Amino acid sequence: MRFKSILSLFREDDWTRSLMEMFDQMLVLSGGMFAYTTDVLVRGTPDADPAGCVFDPDKRINALMRQIRRRVVSRLSLGGSRGEVPTALIFMNAVKDAERIGDYVKNIHDVTELLPAQPDRQLYADWLADRTTRIDDLFARTRRAFSTSDDEAAARVIADTRALGRECEKAIVAITESNLTTRDAVCLALVLRFFKRITSHQSNIATTVVMPIDLLDFHDEGPTRP
Repeated sequence: MRFKSILSLFREDDWTRSLMEMFDQMLVLSGGMFAYTTDVLVRGTPDADPAGCVFDPDKRINALMRQIRRRVVSRLSLGGSRGEVPTALIFMNAVKDAERIGDYVKNIHDVTELLPAQPDRQLYADWLADRTTRIDDLFARTRRAFSTSDDEAAARVIADTRALGRECEKAIVAITESNLTTRDAVCLALVLRFFKRITSHQSNIATTVVMPIDLLDFHDEGPTRP
């Protein structure tokens, strides 16, 4: 079962529309957290409101995930049709990925506290700025692909996130072979690994649009024989 069948339910059922709105809000919040945190990390913007811009939104994301899960379970336990079971499974899978993105953004924020007292902002921009911009764009593209069930848009998200993840891995290898200070090398490697994990979860969300339910998160592997 692919996500397109769920999209038809959104148009017919207030329950599924409300789930979609809550899930979209999860991605909006995590995108805002990412923008704030990377501004601090890459551009040296003062970390003026970590509670309001990182930790409170993450708590809201967690609350939305629990709310979505409760509504899905209640729907099924109170007489939801058998045809809604795949819908429920896909939502359970997608909210897990959206919640994990928020966690990885918090991890990036933790790295900002490990930076040198006077970090070389150009150094961090050289390694991270372009990738930061691309991930920020992928937040919006992932939201659009999911909310519109656009196969082509989702496929592009998957391809771009996978490519960016490979780039991050290559960059980590390059850092291990560089003459950077230990502190800078560790901070950059950590951030790049968290970047890769964020893009992986964006890709997983996009797979709900183009893959049958048994292959969610496994876009590269394709179907296997029983």
